[in-house]
Amino acid sequence: MTSDGQRRGEGDLTAAVYAAEWLVPVSAPPIQHGAVVVQEGCIAWMGRAADVPAEFGVPVIERGVIVPGLVNAHTHLQYTGFLDVGAQRYDGFEHWSDVFGEAYDAVDPASWAPAARRGARMGLQSGTTVFAEIVTDHPARGALAETGAGGIEYLESIAERNDTWAAGGRDGFLAWLEGPASVRVGISPHAPYSLDGSVITDLMRIAAERGLRVHSHLGESAVEADLYRHGDDRVLGPYGDLRDEFELVRIGGTGVATAEYADGLGLLGPATHVAHAIYLDRAERDLLRARDTQVALCPRSNAVIGLDDAPVAAYLTEGHEISVGTDSLASSPSLDLMADVRELTRLARAQGYRGDDLHERMLRAATLGGAIAMGLDTSGYGALAVGGPADLARFDVVVGERDPREAVVVDGAGRCALTVCAGIVRHSGSRPDADRTYRRPAAARG
Repeated sequence: MTSDGQRRGEGDLTAAVYAAEWLVPVSAPPIQHGAVVVQEGCIAWMGRAADVPAEFGVPVIERGVIVPGLVNAHTHLQYTGFLDVGAQRYDGFEHWSDVFGEAYDAVDPASWAPAARRGARMGLQSGTTVFAEIVTDHPARGALAETGAGGIEYLESIAERNDTWAAGGRDGFLAWLEGPASVRVGISPHAPYSLDGSVITDLMRIAAERGLRVHSHLGESAVEADLYRHGDDRVLGPYGDLRDEFELVRIGGTGVATAEYADGLGLLGPATHVAHAIYLDRAERDLLRARDTQVALCPRSNAVIGLDDAPVAAYLTEGHEISVGTDSLASSPSLDLMADVRELTRLARAQGYRGDDLHERMLRAATLGGAIAMGLDTSGYGALAVGGPADLARFDVVVGERDPREAVVVDGAGRCALTVCAGIVRHSGSRPDADRTYRRPAAARG
């Protein structure tokens, strides 16, 4: 085979072989000089390049590392056009929300669809094959299918109070939910502060009855907890005069912390994963783990907005299965998931994590961790396995004496040379000056 699975010579014309200096299945140990055979959108064979069955031809080993397609566990692709918002720096969530709200109100709805498609392509170009995509406006639906990516479109409900929900909000959301879908659909109650409690409870009931996954924001604002505890309306500032109509403001809060309030509404559970989860103490993090609710960490978005760092080391040492998200270009420099993985790695070390498994856990978070958070079939998504879907990415990194997982985690950002989704090449390219072929020493075998 020639580079990146293109056919050379005789053999099975329906198959493609991808081989690299290292193959990291994530769910199994790394394979030096490894190869993957793809047929009809699935992985038909996987192992050492030297052992590829003869009918598939002789693979050329590319430089770098092949990993499962990345799983971006928190995105808003429709905001890909909000570069001006994301390029600024803010002093907190409420400040960012004010600026974001002005930009959102000025958007022509016809721009949502092309922006979402553009964002999906950016993700594909950086190795992401699966997205947890939150869709706020109907025109933004369909971007994943149209670009060949996979994932779940979580339809968002936001700013619904008990009265508006009963006066047509519920019926409108159900009609949207039951409309034509091009990929799997889920439900996104935006956040516990932006919906009245009974609305969230009803949304969770709808999700359970239909077997749908749920994705929500939680613990993203430093003052969010004050709403749940005392009815403090600062986090609702972007809603203007309407903030006084939210139930938590009217009743003066409930006296409980963020995660406890969310749990009381039924929001936490094994069908839910939440984004950010920065402002949670140990007891609240333990509650998430007890409810089997995973967290998608978005460190670069947090930095732009002016939030505190996520407690990465704590999540790791406390035994959480974490995932990673880029959020949107309204609050992040790019949609390159490996840039967030690199930042999470830096934060974990700065916060005192000393385990020698850090790079392994970070790569897992960007792949299998995201698949688990979304309830996907982990025999294929987020991991490379024979019989599973052929979602993979190759990163043009120099491994040298390092563990290949370290090489991808540290140097993978901006260096995706190949993305394959369901067996179809969706991105192929490298730096003009890169020699992509890894040349084995003459004495090396396998």
